[in-house]
Amino acid sequence: MLKQRVITALLLLPLAIVLLFYPSLQNFSLILIPVFGLLAWEWSRLLEAKNSIVKYGFIAGFLAVIGFFYYQLSNQHFFSNANELLFKGNGWLMDYPFKSLMVAALVWVLAFVLVLLFPKGIRLWTRGAALRMLFGWVMLAAAWLAVVMIRSINIGSDHYYGGFLLLLMFLIIWGADVGAYFAGKTMGKHKLSPVVSPNKTWEGFFGGMITSVLVAYGLATYMGMPLPLKYFIPFVLLLVVVSVIGDLFVSMLKRQAGVKDTSNILPGHGGLLDRLDSTLSVAPFFVILLLWLSTGF
Repeated sequence: MLKQRVITALLLLPLAIVLLFYPSLQNFSLILIPVFGLLAWEWSRLLEAKNSIVKYGFIAGFLAVIGFFYYQLSNQHFFSNANELLFKGNGWLMDYPFKSLMVAALVWVLAFVLVLLFPKGIRLWTRGAALRMLFGWVMLAAAWLAVVMIRSINIGSDHYYGGFLLLLMFLIIWGADVGAYFAGKTMGKHKLSPVVSPNKTWEGFFGGMITSVLVAYGLATYMGMPLPLKYFIPFVLLLVVVSVIGDLFVSMLKRQAGVKDTSNILPGHGGLLDRLDSTLSVAPFFVILLLWLSTGF
């Protein structure tokens, strides 16, 4: 299994690097639409809907939301004037569709509460697929928007800077995941969330934090610190917490739906959603915190 995971990762790495750094901002946002459409398809497996119309309706609804966001960005000339929109000072978050990131942040707080209550609060969101559909639309669409916004930062003066920021975000997530795996395997004794994810431990959680800070500091030193160090370390630590919440929430949905993996399109890894669950939670917070600490609301 580990060998298969490594082979798949090595095959996808060049494609990921090209996608992060080379397309124009508008092409980048367009390329991401089918990628997130695939995530929506995998999310539809978690709805526990026997009627395929519900699943296809969820996917179509998600694509409609993304289409609306894309239209809003184009209408505001975001793809040609991203820097002016994002760094114009207070008030950027009040514009459409950027305010949806705050909505997503609140939804993730609710998701965290549901994870803490599981399985006691299960009746709240298992009466049909409606609430899980709403969660999916908000979380997936906000993540798409956040990734596009991260890629756009400073693109007018440095085409590659936003790509490095995305790489920084992924290193924070992967560092937390890899660090948690090895620390948990060697020292793990105290369960982090025994009902939702029995293999996760508090030792692994703190091991992931340390690993994330180290790898993020290394990349940030190379590319130039996006924030002063006194803000950067708390920034990374908070994102690690958010990444764990994203992982646990999707694990909770999979456990309730009786699904081990959301699909099998990535040999050794399962589905794309299985690998990007933490990205859905981290991306909106990455944008909100980075721009808030840089410009304020």
